[in-house]
Amino acid sequence: MANVFVPLNRFQSVVTSLTGEQDEVYSTPAGVSSIVLSAQITNNSLIVQPVTILVTSNREIPVINFEGVYSGSSFISASVGGFVTLDNFSGSFDSSSALLTANRQFLRKEVAAYSAFQNNLSETPFVFTSSRFENYILDLNDAISYDMDNSLKIRVDKAAKSFFTKNGINIIKTNFNEEYSASLDALDYYNILTQQIIKNQSVTGSQFVDRLYQSNVTQSFTSFTPTTLEFSSSAYVINGLVNVVINTIENPTLVAQNPIQLVTNVTIPAADSLSPVVSGKLVLEEGYGFIVSGSPELSVILSLLESANE
Repeated sequence: MANVFVPLNRFQSVVTSLTGEQDEVYSTPAGVSSIVLSAQITNNSLIVQPVTILVTSNREIPVINFEGVYSGSSFISASVGGFVTLDNFSGSFDSSSALLTANRQFLRKEVAAYSAFQNNLSETPFVFTSSRFENYILDLNDAISYDMDNSLKIRVDKAAKSFFTKNGINIIKTNFNEEYSASLDALDYYNILTQQIIKNQSVTGSQFVDRLYQSNVTQSFTSFTPTTLEFSSSAYVINGLVNVVINTIENPTLVAQNPIQLVTNVTIPAADSLSPVVSGKLVLEEGYGFIVSGSPELSVILSLLESANE
């Protein structure tokens, strides 16, 4: 970005004929956002011609991988013969979900306090923002609690994607890179605490928990006492879902973002034209492309105002 020079504002025109394929007639340059002032598509033939217009971000976005944790409509577990569903343990999932919900504020505050403590021990501590770490944990805990209770993956999927912008940019790495390791460590510590919480036992009873790091919010308990098998199934699912999020942050599976169709198979009469964009109503961010699909008998004229990004 620093080496790309663009005028503060520049008018740009694009004139081209189509090839019969999906033609990206314009791609917004680096360092620029573009306003489409007008778009005219002319039918140069003597017959009616259809046209489709799309906008593409030319970006890749993460797809969340639940392999080994969830399949179809069920949580699954590895077995000798492959994978088996855990539907028989839905009752214990409900109870574990209730314990996670009852302890959402405890987990939020305890993990943030732990992260702050570890940051203070660092040789190069960063400026710690407790609310950011609290929100990581609260969003993840609510997502896991809901999905376990309903045999879904929809909210954990959303929680994992929340660490990325709509254009697939890793928010922690890009905006808070100095917090990257600490953020992943916070998710790991959340996992450790939940493994004890779903036993309905004090978290300090875990060999991995040395102490509590805050006293404002205390752990909550219920009358639920899971069997060993019930605990292991819930622990497996929670561990799997937490690692789904961590793996997405560390090594996301990226796929091309699908183009958005603005106009689909609209017909242009013979020797006529179509103006599908209202002046100033379409803005293309840096890297976005304007795609037109139609007959080689169609020609396109775009008028744009390119403005340098701050």
